[in-house]
Amino acid sequence: MPHGLSEPLRAPALATVAIVVWLAGAAYCMGYERLSTGLGAWPPSLLWSAYGVLPWLALFEVVKRRDRLAVQPLNPLAIALALLATGALSLLLEWIADPDGSPLGLQVMRRLPAAAATLLLLLLARRERVMIARQAAAAAESDVDALRRHAPAIRWIRAADNYLELHLDGQVWTRRITMREAEGILEPLGFVRVHRSFIVNREHVDGVVRHKGESNVRTRDGTLLPIGKAFSGNLRQLH
Repeated sequence: MPHGLSEPLRAPALATVAIVVWLAGAAYCMGYERLSTGLGAWPPSLLWSAYGVLPWLALFEVVKRRDRLAVQPLNPLAIALALLATGALSLLLEWIADPDGSPLGLQVMRRLPAAAATLLLLLLARRERVMIARQAAAAAESDVDALRRHAPAIRWIRAADNYLELHLDGQVWTRRITMREAEGILEPLGFVRVHRSFIVNREHVDGVVRHKGESNVRTRDGTLLPIGKAFSGNLRQLH
């Protein structure tokens, strides 16, 4: 998933995003001022956005870059401390720019949306990076290795053209391997071929039932798999 949310922005894109965030923060500030006081102008709003909003964007990018290079990503406590430090820096910059400005409580409240948005983005970026890592690990496995390694979690398998669909708990993986190869690998591991297009894990079989005049293997999640006449002799292995 290149150039996703978890991918650090390169200089041109980062500059563009910073400008957009800066202007959006200024618009938020000016709108807030007009609603609360009836006043509002672009210059002070742009200044406020520079120290009230942009630090959160900087934090987001710094954490992404740090997590990408580090062996272990930042833990929740470290992220919470980073958020607090960014908020303190933002408040300090506002105090330097305007020592007689708004009360501290109001300044903190005005930063809550940016802090919440930053936390949400960090969590989404972390989730995306975990998913990318899992996909990369799965892709690095050979199809045969993946079949052996994940066999206990596979509920049933269906042939799909030149591929096999491995049905796990709420997931479907595709592997390029023939049914004959899969049957040879999985039969010693408790799998039974019940149809030219289906192999089922014996541990996930609930029983054999009749449905619309045909015999079917019912898995524990309620899936009905057809039974081929050529494989009906394999049913004794399900008991």
